[in-house]
Amino acid sequence: MEYLLVLLHVALIWMLAVATPGANVLLTINTALNYDRKIAAFSAFGVSCATLLWSFFGGSGLVILFSHFPQLFGLMKVVGGSYLLYLGMRQIYLTRKIKRLGELTEINQTVSPSKRKVFISAFITSILNPKTGFFVVSLFSVSMPENMSATMILAIMLTMASITLSWHLFLATAFSHESAKSVYARISGVMDYVTGGLFTIFGIKVMTS
Repeated sequence: MEYLLVLLHVALIWMLAVATPGANVLLTINTALNYDRKIAAFSAFGVSCATLLWSFFGGSGLVILFSHFPQLFGLMKVVGGSYLLYLGMRQIYLTRKIKRLGELTEINQTVSPSKRKVFISAFITSILNPKTGFFVVSLFSVSMPENMSATMILAIMLTMASITLSWHLFLATAFSHESAKSVYARISGVMDYVTGGLFTIFGIKVMTS
């Protein structure tokens, strides 16, 4: 009974954490709007694999290192924030470049990243996102019993990864729908700047928090 209560507690907290807007959600939505559902699904897979790794860190106690060595967490914030800053500046640069060329629609339709590249980008964004690490540390501090079995840790890992995958696949499907794309097509110039700006803000916020 305690086993099921722990899993239920984890599931409820993690559903709230996953649904909170942030860099991971923004990346999946942006991929779905610019490409298609199949490519966006690999963004969902990348974020989910990173969540699986983060939950392993939490279950194995490795996240405790952040408490004992705050410099390590500080370094991670700098690296993660810098990567988000890079994504934001790159998005703004590409948007400006495409706008100057006057070929926004054509380029968006003909240039698609590989599924592997999308997966790696999503994985790196999530694994370097200190917000994800903070949620995992908080979750394992509040919800976990002192003596967890390997089976319970595995069940928690799979629960967290499954919730993450389900949410991001939903985002990939919803925002790759033609109705969403048609709205995006009308405001893509502004939205691409907004997306780049949000990534930049997330990066600066991570590094200065």
